[in-house]
Amino acid sequence: MLYFGFGSNLDPDLMRQRCPGNRVVGVAVLRDHKLIFPRFSKRWNGGVASLQLSHGNDVWGVLYELSDEEIHGLDQCEGFTHPVGDANNRYERESIWVDFVRPADGSVPRRVRAWTYRAREANPSLPSRRYLDTVVKGARAHRLPDDYVTMLTRLPVLSEEPEPQS
Repeated sequence: MLYFGFGSNLDPDLMRQRCPGNRVVGVAVLRDHKLIFPRFSKRWNGGVASLQLSHGNDVWGVLYELSDEEIHGLDQCEGFTHPVGDANNRYERESIWVDFVRPADGSVPRRVRAWTYRAREANPSLPSRRYLDTVVKGARAHRLPDDYVTMLTRLPVLSEEPEPQS
């Protein structure tokens, strides 16, 4: 099945850990949406990305081909472990339409349906530098549009807490 990754799952190393058999299908864009950071993650020590409807904006990402086993493993990683709509889910998995603009196999660009995850709001926060660096690393690895990568690099991040003086 197709999965649209747009946040930390853009990072090829992270996706190999989470879904070792994944196959990159190509670059895609979700029209009329923007990145938001509606949920604080202890793992990342800052906000994590999600999607919000926003006319005229685009979220770029990567389409991966995942097995049923891998998507269920990704469900666990993303905290989608209860039925859809259950307040205990950290993310909801949903089906979206994306424009598949740069197929890895040279096929014709087209509109496709893919799974993605949308975060449930819980303590919105700016992303940490480490999280945003992971997203940017993935965006560069997949050669997302330069203006989009530049936009990512300019997003504000949490200021680092000073280390205690001894």
